[in-house]
Amino acid sequence: MNNPNADNTVSEDFKKYSVAEIADMLGLGKTKTRELLQSKILPVTKLGRDYFTSPKALQDFIKKNTGKELSIK
Repeated sequence: MNNPNADNTVSEDFKKYSVAEIADMLGLGKTKTRELLQSKILPVTKLGRDYFTSPKALQDFIKKNTGKELSIK
């Protein structure tokens, strides 16, 4: 049943980004970005080989974790 009050829209900024594009948004190299993606600590959705996220989600992640040391497993 559809809920007319539910917001099922996806932000236009939420789209597929390459590892290089995500690295550029974070100011990191591709190798470190791949490590972060594989550790599943970045706010992304992986569908097959593709990563979906938004610049805002990545900015919020950085703000939330500023001053913290993140470990990659």
